[in-house]
Amino acid sequence: MNHYKALVFFDLDGTLLDADSKISKENHQAILALKKNDILPLIASGRSPKEINQITKGTPIDSFVSLNGQYNVVENKVVSKHVIPLKLIKELMRFSESFGHSLACYTETEYATRYLTESMEKLYQLDHAPLPQIAPDFYKEHEIYMLYLFSEEVAKDVLYQEKFSDIFTFFRDSPYSLAVVLKGQSKKAGIKEVIKTLDLDGVPTYAFGDGNNDIGMFEAVDTAIAMDNASAHVKSHADYITKSHIKDGIRLGLKQFKLLD
Repeated sequence: MNHYKALVFFDLDGTLLDADSKISKENHQAILALKKNDILPLIASGRSPKEINQITKGTPIDSFVSLNGQYNVVENKVVSKHVIPLKLIKELMRFSESFGHSLACYTETEYATRYLTESMEKLYQLDHAPLPQIAPDFYKEHEIYMLYLFSEEVAKDVLYQEKFSDIFTFFRDSPYSLAVVLKGQSKKAGIKEVIKTLDLDGVPTYAFGDGNNDIGMFEAVDTAIAMDNASAHVKSHADYITKSHIKDGIRLGLKQFKLLD
């Protein structure tokens, strides 16, 4: 398990995926070449394990940090998972509903909401993903690892952050939504858990990303690579800026650091 020369973590949306939320032929070939070179490709995403497995089907990827660090897998084995207590879900639900903001609740395989909103529809359309099922008691009947809060009122983000500062971390990852995880959890924490499991301290680590929830990931690795489509804020946390996700930025970044021939 510890023969890898390097680890490379990839965000999905806006990074490894193209405009249709698919892994391009070029990026697929790059992943195959990494594995052949004894470099381990991993996903680090806000998406669920089920979505990650569907997206990466046909690639040699078998390790990932999912749901923003809440559910983490190494070589097809779950190494850590962090369940959100029901009491905390209810507290956030009450507060969000006072603003008319809906929540989606994520297990490792499914997601559901109590009611649909326009912001929710916009987000899943953007991600080319199916809408959540409507199931009012879903969160009471399953282990929930991540919540999605749907709001286009960016000015209200601070109200959530202040009220739940000791409980949750909020990542605004689109104009329509915020990912919500337990305080202390993040892509950064998930990556650290994965590296510890692999017993690969000291092996060079790299990460590609474009979103605010990738900043923690950048802090967890030796070399952070931002896509050109990232915001100026995200780019300011990177060691290198490659081309955009639709202009072969992944392969160019990998070549820059001699991870690909």
